[in-house]
Amino acid sequence: MGYLKIFFKLVLAMALGGIIGWERETVNKPAGLRTYVLTCLGATLITIISITLPGSDPGRIAAQVVSSMGVLGAMVVLREGTALRGITTAIAMWLMAGVGIAIGVGEYFAAIVTTLLAYGVLVFLRSFEAKILKHGTGRVLTVKAKNRPGLIGDIGSALGSYEVNIVDIKLEISEEEAEISFKVTTPPHVDLSSLLQKIQDFPDIQTVRWE
Repeated sequence: MGYLKIFFKLVLAMALGGIIGWERETVNKPAGLRTYVLTCLGATLITIISITLPGSDPGRIAAQVVSSMGVLGAMVVLREGTALRGITTAIAMWLMAGVGIAIGVGEYFAAIVTTLLAYGVLVFLRSFEAKILKHGTGRVLTVKAKNRPGLIGDIGSALGSYEVNIVDIKLEISEEEAEISFKVTTPPHVDLSSLLQKIQDFPDIQTVRWE
């Protein structure tokens, strides 16, 4: 296999992994842009090696890639009470490993179409669920504050007092500051401005906004 063809496959893997990773990143999922790019890129590289290495069994190596993604996917699935969160993210990671394998063996059409279909499922079916089925409706509350013990607990208590359900949390923490994004679902008649003010009144809070 020529160098140019290998380069093309790896770049395509980065592009397709980036499409799904970007969608996951924009909705504050635990596995984001870099994770999906590396997942697809790694699966492509391993597949390329499996079909060029003398004496190797490409089918067996591809099967190992798929099975190993089950272990990695389990790491992003979280249990909240009786509910499981992150299943869609885990399945999307497994799917992108499959896309990487398809790229590695030269099935470019299948890889591209699968990625576009997956993007459509993640974006448009989410809107369908929200508007028609009334599932997953919600928004993101982003709080910037001085990093201190008990910060997340204080905000969580405030959300709970307004019957706001936390679906997901994304943290960006440095030694001095913290930025916390809460993906939440809200009751129909909740007073969001009052809730915002209650959180703003906590010590060390810098900015609070809905997205």
